[in-house]
Amino acid sequence: MEVVRFSRFFAPTLKEGPAEATAASHRLLVRAGFIRQLGAGLYSMLPLAMRTLGKIEAIVREEMEGIGGQEFRLPALHPAELWRESGRWEEVDESMFRLKDRRGSELALGMTHEEVFTDIARRELRSYRDLPQIWFQIQTKFRDEARPKGGLLRVREFAMKDSYSFDATAEGLDASFELHRWAYERIFRRCGIEAVGAHAFSGMMGGRESVEFMAPTEAGEDSIAFCPACRWAANVEVAASRIPAVQDEPSALAAPEPFPTPGVATIEALTRPPYGVPAERQLKTLVYVADGRWWRWCGGTTS
Repeated sequence: MEVVRFSRFFAPTLKEGPAEATAASHRLLVRAGFIRQLGAGLYSMLPLAMRTLGKIEAIVREEMEGIGGQEFRLPALHPAELWRESGRWEEVDESMFRLKDRRGSELALGMTHEEVFTDIARRELRSYRDLPQIWFQIQTKFRDEARPKGGLLRVREFAMKDSYSFDATAEGLDASFELHRWAYERIFRRCGIEAVGAHAFSGMMGGRESVEFMAPTEAGEDSIAFCPACRWAANVEVAASRIPAVQDEPSALAAPEPFPTPGVATIEALTRPPYGVPAERQLKTLVYVADGRWWRWCGGTTS
């Protein structure tokens, strides 16, 4: 094996990062000679990036094979018929790249591979005795991002590891889910990333349970609710309060009614006679008259 001398190693460094770079990772990767931009959301991986990706992929393969995963490599180009059969050809928005070949057949550049893996499984798995199976791949994915930005954080072409289990029972599915969760936790730990497993919305993937691993960063665009004591976390899209819902009292008004409160400036004052309205059953808003019009203030907005 030939070793490339450092004097010949291609690592074109820069003193300054690109002016449009908003994420620190973007600036550093460009300055250190890891990546170069080809177009919006399109980046070339230079030798330093390839060495790094190789090490990450090795960790991913070790951990996936450790839970019984078998590696595949599937086409990035998918027939439209397969996506129509699952119903997702119409469901997925403009983020999917669609095209036609010279014969007019409709195709898509794979943004995920559920359809293709499932097609192989239904053709080749003959009996429940063949189950369970865990299949994974590290493959290029494509997504027509509306606003590609942040360097490698939001791109239109990227390498992704995806994994799929085929199980005979719901209990087996839950067991495979936990195996993957543990594998991902080890992957992040070995890569030195502090990631939190948060309950999430599964989106177009479907399913009854979803966990996404979130790493805190100033360049992030998502938020989670997190408890440092018990380590519970959930994306704010699905996070639910543990406070029980308040039911209307039998004597509650059928519809809101105005009533004067001269000299009353606080919710606490309304809890005392002659009003006697509990604080938890009050909502405060302010109304102004300006230019002969009524204006209602609520949380910093006017209407």
